[in-house]
Amino acid sequence: MRFVRHRLCKMSFCYAASHIDCDGRTNILFAPDTPGPCYSFDSETFRQETVWEEPGGTMAMVPLPFGNGNFLAVQRFYPSFQAHEAEIVYVHRQHQEWKVDPFLKLPYVHRFDILQSSGVYYLLCSTLCTTKKNRDDWSSPGGLYAVELTEEITRPIILTQIAGGMTRNHGYRRVKNGDDIWALTSCDEGVFEVLPPAKRGGNWTVNNILDRPVSDIAVCDIDGDGVDEMATIEPFHGNTFTVYRKKASGYLPLYRYPGNSVFCHAVWGGHLRNETVFIGGYRAGNRELFLLRWKDGEIVADTLETHSGPSNVDVIHGEKRDLLVVANREVGEGVVFSVTDD
Repeated sequence: MRFVRHRLCKMSFCYAASHIDCDGRTNILFAPDTPGPCYSFDSETFRQETVWEEPGGTMAMVPLPFGNGNFLAVQRFYPSFQAHEAEIVYVHRQHQEWKVDPFLKLPYVHRFDILQSSGVYYLLCSTLCTTKKNRDDWSSPGGLYAVELTEEITRPIILTQIAGGMTRNHGYRRVKNGDDIWALTSCDEGVFEVLPPAKRGGNWTVNNILDRPVSDIAVCDIDGDGVDEMATIEPFHGNTFTVYRKKASGYLPLYRYPGNSVFCHAVWGGHLRNETVFIGGYRAGNRELFLLRWKDGEIVADTLETHSGPSNVDVIHGEKRDLLVVANREVGEGVVFSVTDD
């Protein structure tokens, strides 16, 4: 693969990276975890628009499955876990301009997503904790909350708690199986498989599949054996990037990234052009962005860049090129790598 780097914007503390489809085109989104704007970029021309100027504090941005370019986003989740006022907002186009409306107040909401089962959509929200006395207070664990989601996006949202007791409930990854979409979440108590009801009105299923403190997660079948491997960052905001292989006895370590950096935060797994890869990144130390691939019966690492400090990454697939979208928080920039075949 060939990587060509494009810096799309300067943005202090650029944290969240995502994309949406709007008017038949794909737009790249960047937003900071501090007070600040959200920018949208056309994925072909890189033309920039401002979605909002403030308040920022954005942990996640998720496209809605209905509407044209509509999405939900976390706001008011600020550094050092100042997130009692955190909320999810509804972002949509009105008269060719972006409009941001209140949607759901949920203290300490860190990640969320829209899942699907048997044709029914569900909103899943993950809270880092319940309350905090200070930065180092983790005495009130977070949890998972869910509700069925319909196209009546402005109706009152009443969440149901489906799991609790999740300390430093930080990690999230969407998993797709055919038309169904479910989730993996991670916290000090481990990695949890989160399955929506098999039919409307049924119960959620939350299973612990890895019993160790995990900050962030991703999955993909990197070795091509038909079973997904799982990449983890351990422990919370930790230094260790590990890939696990699933065995009959559970998940066993297959690979550990050898870098000496600290504060690993970015992790992604999936297809990039003709390969299945994991992508990881550290926010301190060498601040590297790296790629793992399967070669000659083992995982090998390639460094894409250093001294950048990525917080989150996203991938947009295209016919002739893929785009690797990177929020380089520690140097304050939104970056895209155009990825083409050699």
